[in-house]
Formats: sequence, C-alpha cells, structure tokens
Amino acid sequence: MSVTGSGSESAKKARQGRVALGCFFTVFLIIGLLATLFLFVIPVAQILGARNWRATPCVIRSSEVGTHTGSKGGRTYSIDITYEYTVEEQRYVSSRYQFMPGSSSGYDGKKAVVDRLPPGTAATCYVDKRNPSDAVLERGFTGDLFFGLIPMIFALIGGGGLLGVFVFKGTVVRKKSRGAAPASVLVAAGPAARGGGTTLKPSASPVGRFGCSVLVALFWNGIVSVFFFQVASGWIKGEPDGCMTLFIIPFLLVGLGLIVFVLYSFLALFNPRPVLRVTPGSAALGDSVEVEWETSGNVDRIRSFSIVLEGREEATYRRGTSTSTDKSTFATIEVVRSPRGKDLRRGRVKVAIPADTMHSFKSSNNKFLWTFQVKGEIPRWPDVNEEFPFEVLPQRLPPGGRS
Repeated sequence: MSVTGSGSESAKKARQGRVALGCFFTVFLIIGLLATLFLFVIPVAQILGARNWRATPCVIRSSEVGTHTGSKGGRTYSIDITYEYTVEEQRYVSSRYQFMPGSSSGYDGKKAVVDRLPPGTAATCYVDKRNPSDAVLERGFTGDLFFGLIPMIFALIGGGGLLGVFVFKGTVVRKKSRGAAPASVLVAAGPAARGGGTTLKPSASPVGRFGCSVLVALFWNGIVSVFFFQVASGWIKGEPDGCMTLFIIPFLLVGLGLIVFVLYSFLALFNPRPVLRVTPGSAALGDSVEVEWETSGNVDRIRSFSIVLEGREEATYRRGTSTSTDKSTFATIEVVRSPRGKDLRRGRVKVAIPADTMHSFKSSNNKFLWTFQVKGEIPRWPDVNEEFPFEVLPQRLPPGGRS
C-alpha cells in the first residue's frame, strides 16, 4: 500500500476543502462589512459631522408612518416626512428625518414622532453650512442605529471562519476510506514514517489570546460607548430615556466582561511558558512516545502541575435551525502529576498510546483529536492552561506485514 500517494491525495483534498471554505467565509465577511458600512459606520460619521450644522427654523409640510412589506411578508416602518426651510432667502425642501437609512420594526415609536410633528408644525432642522440643501430633523443617535450592527454578525462569522480555516487550521490527518473499519486501519511502519522528535505547537498562544481579546473589547466597547454617552447626556440634561437605558445595560455588562477578560489575558502573558517535545515525532496507536518538557519563567509560583494526554471526539450536527457541537473524551492518560511547581522546569517521561482507541481523524462533521493538556495552578493569578495538539496515526504493522 502506498502511504505517500494516499497522504498526498488526502492533503490535496484538504487544501481544496480549505479553499472552498475560504471562499464561503469571504462572502460572509464582505457582505457583513459592506452592510455594516452603509447601515452603521456612515450614519455614525454623518451624526458626528452634523454637530456643527446650523440650527434652522422649518415648517412641517407632511408626515406619516410609511409601511413596507418584505419578501417574506414581514412589515417594517419608516418616518415619511417633508419640511421646508429658508437659508439666505432661498427656500429648500427636505424629506430626511434621521441619518439611519431604510425602515425598521417598531410602529409605536415612529407613530409618536409623526404625532408630535403634524403638518403645519414649526420645528428646528439642522442644515449643512456648506450645502444648504442638505438638512436633517434628528441629528443625534437613535435606537435604530443598533439594527445597523446586525450585519456585523455575518462579518464576525466570516472573519472567524477565515481564521479557523487558514490561521488556526489543525494538522491534516488521513481520512478513513468508506469501507474501512475505523479502529483497524493499518499502515506499514519504517524509519521514514517514525521520524525524529517534534516540538509541539500550542493551539493558541497567550499573546494571540491577549491580542484577540483586546481587538474584540475595543470593537465592542467603541460601538457601545457612542450610545452610552448619548444616554448619559440625556440623564445629565434631566431628560432621561428609560427605554434606551434599559436596552443598553446588557451591552454595557458584556463590555465590562470583555475588559475583565482583557486584564485576565494580560496577566496570563507573564505565566511560565511550557514547551513540549515528543519523540518520535510521529506515533501510532499502540506506540510509546517520550514526552520531554521544559518551562521558562518563574515556576516557583506554581503550586501543582499536570500533563495529561487526552483523546477527544467532537461531533457537529444540526438541531432545528441551529448547529451544535458535542464533545466527549474517550481517553485520558495521565503523563505526569506533581505537587511541586519546580518539577515543571524540565522533565522526561514515556507514555503509551492505547491500541484499542481511535486515531486522529477529521471529516466535515466529526473529529477525533489527541492533545497534551498542560495545567499549572497559581494562587491568586491566572493558571497555566495550555493545549498542544498531537497527531496519532492508525495502528502500524511491522515491515513486510499485510494490511
């Protein structure tokens, strides 16, 4: 049986699959970013730019609640209003109530605005000094702007998917053939197959976790802060908006939680850093491997530590309209456990991989993963908690054996 040919074919299919997934997530990312640009970023920029617009008396000519029916039968509403104003003895007519484009749900709020501004009412509009034909009645932040953040969900899905496919992709493993038995796949073993020792890479570095947490916290709190200052200014002026206040509280709590996680991730940067090396670098079911570890940093702060080899199955399936992933551990092998943190400085031990378990495997809906879990308990500080993926091959036959 040609191991090399099978491996190259599997790697080729894996690359093609990643390219297809990359195209799929790229579409999500582009659609989400463009929609967020037009529905949120541009309106916010217009609101900020309109702070210097000139307050100008105007008269309402018409006002009503517009009703719009979507393709699936749902209804949305808009404030359809026209008003006229005069700048330097030149009369202008505008129909823009706010900077948020389109329509949205919530009939009562829009009806209240229309009732407050019937035809013939004298009001104040805000006019661009450089372009008098550009005017708006409500130049502040409104609750409708939150709907402009909904497309960001698509952008996050697309961006997260691209990171998962191309940045944090795991080691490509051989897929099972359709008629093969999952636990009895055998390959020929030889010196080239076993190779030398391999230094394992962690699934996520502390620096990467900290960087991602900072970006997410800045993005989230940057958006929420715009609405927070709007609500706060209303309370300061003695004109509180109770509904808006209640609406924004959950978003503020999430933002505070993200800030706490940023601080936690920052402290974790100063944790001792374990490095794992496995010899031989390629192991199969039934093999024994030598695990060598060395840790930089102050290990004396660690109260106890452990290294565990874990086999885990992840199954992804649909429940109604949602997608769920169930995880179950099918093998837990304690490599080393010590009540003394200084033992994490360096060490070496052999561990046997059970022959009656499952090798590494990855398909569209199922994964069988093997990882080394390194944990260290540090009092009053973020614990050491690192995961090192490790590929386990199908069971081997000695040279000359039959598959």
